[in-house]
Amino acid sequence: MKRVMARPAYAVAVILLVTVAASATENVAGLFALGTSARALGLGGAFGALAGDEGVVFHNPAGLANVEGIGLSSMFVQLYGGVAYGTVTVAMPYVGFSALFLDSGLISTAGGSTRYASQGVVASLGMPIGPVALGARWRFFRVSAPTTGRGWSIDPALHVEAGGVRVSLLYEGALSSPVEYATGGDESFAQSLTVGAALELEPTEDIVWNTSVELLRLFGGSASLVAGVEAWIGGIGARVGYDGTGATFGLSARFTTLQIDWAYAGRTDLGGSHRVSLSLRF
Repeated sequence: MKRVMARPAYAVAVILLVTVAASATENVAGLFALGTSARALGLGGAFGALAGDEGVVFHNPAGLANVEGIGLSSMFVQLYGGVAYGTVTVAMPYVGFSALFLDSGLISTAGGSTRYASQGVVASLGMPIGPVALGARWRFFRVSAPTTGRGWSIDPALHVEAGGVRVSLLYEGALSSPVEYATGGDESFAQSLTVGAALELEPTEDIVWNTSVELLRLFGGSASLVAGVEAWIGGIGARVGYDGTGATFGLSARFTTLQIDWAYAGRTDLGGSHRVSLSLRF
């Protein structure tokens, strides 16, 4: 049975299909733009300089140098009325992996139906050198419908920490193999630089404040600014951010080995998007 999607989800899927069909765009492998962490979304995506949990596998691999123990996180959401998106991430000191998928489901059209589906894998490394950490992220992107194609990119990263001040750099597309489609077209991974800074304040043992800001796509397209602020009181966290388009919000509950993160991003054109991620740490 064909599943007819709501108009907002249909619009998103159509945009994705157009991106796949076109060549030489600036948004190749847009799957990765959705991120892997509800906490990061609540901060507007300004997460690279914070480091310390599973989100660094995607946002800044150099931050794996600060990861302690083993963490496993997962997220599944229905975006904008029907597009399914999910991730699974594993992080440990110096090494991390993420798997991602995006699936529009069947979209009814005048000629029958169509579908967009893509998958991604991220493998990251981070090593400390004194107060500096160096890292690299390998992204593999695959389209399975309505056509097929695949490509990869290697993205070096840097993380510097001095007290409560942190700075991060991520150079996307430094080395890559273009996504080559069965239809004969291809798309290159855009090269761009992301620069982030974060400040952590801990006025008492149970209260922590984090402020983070990032400049995205420097020297590689239309640059944008994202930022966020969060506060932790014991095991309860709250945050607000700006992702370059609109406001984002988030809440967290942290237990001994389990953390639950919720985030919401408002959109005037496609409606709001809720995300919930679960993390287990050992």
